[in-house]
Amino acid sequence: MASDMFAKWLKHYDPIHRGHTPAGLANGVTATNGWSFPRVQGGYNLYRGANGWESIDFADPVGAGQRTATSIFNFSWRGHAAATRYVYAVKAVSGGGVESAGSTPALVAEFDGGGNLVGLRPNGPTEVLVLPAVGGRFLVRWVYASRLQEAEPAQFNVYHDAGTGTVDYQTVIAQVAYRKGRAHYQYTSGAFGHGARRVWSVRAVTGQGVDDGNVLSAFGWADADAPQAHPLVQLLCLAEEEGVGS
Repeated sequence: MASDMFAKWLKHYDPIHRGHTPAGLANGVTATNGWSFPRVQGGYNLYRGANGWESIDFADPVGAGQRTATSIFNFSWRGHAAATRYVYAVKAVSGGGVESAGSTPALVAEFDGGGNLVGLRPNGPTEVLVLPAVGGRFLVRWVYASRLQEAEPAQFNVYHDAGTGTVDYQTVIAQVAYRKGRAHYQYTSGAFGHGARRVWSVRAVTGQGVDDGNVLSAFGWADADAPQAHPLVQLLCLAEEEGVGS
């Protein structure tokens, strides 16, 4: 019990380090040499990770805001690396330094190889299914769930592998419009030769051109030929048996 109380005390008051910790610096505890929490009106602390919610380090604030703040910026010395996908969460903090639970869902900030912000992504389609259709066509079906999406899609891009075994995400085969509130979608392809194998994939794309980046795929074979007649089928003419129907 004593050690637990000591840990709670050190979480808000840090005389050992005189406030010179990530949390102390973010909240101005250095001003009191670690002996008291100076943000008497409370505020907000900003946290981040680089690999999903579990990676967020809630012991290391990367930004802070006052009680009346409606936005929070990361500290200038806590910038962003190129080709990295960050997740951000906010905690409210009381005048005594006690924090709330982290905001959910975490918000995403993704940067490309040049250090430019990519933009928010939609969710990825699920339950991709490929079925043979009449005349060597493919019927591609999928489901889109909008819950917790970062951004709403404007459309779905459909891709296939052109017979190589690897989906070509640089070549869009077709586009299907997104309808708000609709979950089930499908696309019917053009005709392929009988027995052609294709691997299909679908990505959701925002109006700004940002896709979800998923690599979920499904494959199928084209069925362009009618089935052959069974070789043992015979047609016989049977004479009516005497007395039947009399």
